[in-house]
Amino acid sequence: MKHFVMDAPNALGFVVSQRSHIETEVLRKPYPEFKYAKLVPVDTSANPFAASVTHFTQDAVGRAKIINGKGDDVPFVNINGSKFEQMVNMGGVGYSFSMEEIGAASQMGTNLSNEGAMAARMAYEMLVDEMTLVGDAGLGIQGLFNTTGITTIAAGATFAASTPDTIIAAINGALSAIEVGTLGTQVANTIVLPLSVSAVMVRRLGDGSDVTIGDFVARANAYTSRTGLPLTIEYSHRLTTSMVVYKRDPSVLKMHMPMPLQFIPPQFVNLEVKVLGMFRFAPVSIRMPTAMRYVTGVAV
Repeated sequence: MKHFVMDAPNALGFVVSQRSHIETEVLRKPYPEFKYAKLVPVDTSANPFAASVTHFTQDAVGRAKIINGKGDDVPFVNINGSKFEQMVNMGGVGYSFSMEEIGAASQMGTNLSNEGAMAARMAYEMLVDEMTLVGDAGLGIQGLFNTTGITTIAAGATFAASTPDTIIAAINGALSAIEVGTLGTQVANTIVLPLSVSAVMVRRLGDGSDVTIGDFVARANAYTSRTGLPLTIEYSHRLTTSMVVYKRDPSVLKMHMPMPLQFIPPQFVNLEVKVLGMFRFAPVSIRMPTAMRYVTGVAV
């Protein structure tokens, strides 16, 4: 009788040979949509092991004035600069194969299952999405949807209880407030609504109309009228009662991710081969709070 023997070195070697195939499949597989990369510019340029990321802001203070041609009272401007530093968080997730799984796949000449790797990738995306959008109170981290210091506006009524005109006015009012508040230097291009509001936005403008509220807002809004570009309208289950309006641009907000998820070489531990993954990212950095608004009470 022939016996099949799978020892530790052979098992580890087999997993190593399968690693590229598994990771390629994981990258190709479609996943449920996580919104963080769509809503926040992600910067991967920092060193993968940077302990922190730093950015500087500058503002000019001073005004020109009319002077006499022979005067000696020429005004000077001053440059005020601020430094902001954020710590980079380290995260980890992994998956493993049992000796039984490895031996069976090797004996039958089949590929190892990529289910564990896909679950690990899903867990990574879920954590980053949550941290980016709502932060982590236990770690003292705030996200795109709940940062203190952002100007908040109260909606007159929930969208469900509002007329189409009232909803359109609330959205355009928030967009215009940012432009006016920044003296025209910032024009918001993105709104994020609670997922529960999506049903309201597909209501028709009126009986006999084939135009929905969402259709109308997409083409008749303060941003599109200024730029001719489409307004980004997104929905998130992480929002419950508020709408977020902002300019999606790296000068306004950014998230540093020095190290997206990467899996390190497999390790043999007891009767398993473990594949550990690591990733490093900083909290969302809102660099220009004046280019954002929270509108509360759009839903309950």
